[in-house]
Amino acid sequence: MNSITIQNNICIITLNNKPHNYLEQPEFINTSVLKNTINSNNCKAIVITGAGRHFSAGANLNNLKEMVANNILFDEIEKGKALLKVLKKFLLPIIVCIEGTCFGGGLEIALHADIKIASHKALFAFPETNLDLIPGLGGIVNLVGITGKSKALELVLKGDIIDAQTAKDLSIIDYLDDAKKTLETGLNLAEKLTQQRPTQIIKAVIELVRNAETLPYDQALNRETELFCQLANKAMRDE
Repeated sequence: MNSITIQNNICIITLNNKPHNYLEQPEFINTSVLKNTINSNNCKAIVITGAGRHFSAGANLNNLKEMVANNILFDEIEKGKALLKVLKKFLLPIIVCIEGTCFGGGLEIALHADIKIASHKALFAFPETNLDLIPGLGGIVNLVGITGKSKALELVLKGDIIDAQTAKDLSIIDYLDDAKKTLETGLNLAEKLTQQRPTQIIKAVIELVRNAETLPYDQALNRETELFCQLANKAMRDE
């Protein structure tokens, strides 16, 4: 069962459906439980990992068939999308640690992270088109923003598996690490980024970094000035 644990103010989400960590439903962690856990533990970062040898090989196809048969697929996908939006609304750095396979829905989760660390042996793919499907949790939209439209089109339509070095060359991941070391590296990085910083500073930086990706330049710049003045007024008065 997928789980949430806390370590040194870091929220660790573990995908745990071994051996391949298939996603039983798009809402891979209960959204309300996640909110309560993060808010009640003064979390400063979120780390997502997979139990055992793999991150996630994507959706459980049998469950997907049942959702279609029961006419609940759209609603379940919406729940998954809502969870991913909630993760970003916390305004905390999201670090994903990838071992083994990272396919389909697993890759869609990974693409929502701010920093992506992968084992040299990790493998990546959007194989949905091989099943006459497409990614449904923002995979294409996020991939275009990372690789550009031509590479995104190629990766999704071919459905081919790529290795970790290729994924890094395409900026799908940020760092390569030794096998079985990614979680340790991710937790160490999360601590270095956040432990000596007040939560308000962390949230301000994360908000502005994400604004730079999603907002028009002038709007993002104005928000930066606004936050700077708010923080400066507080910092200078507290001295």
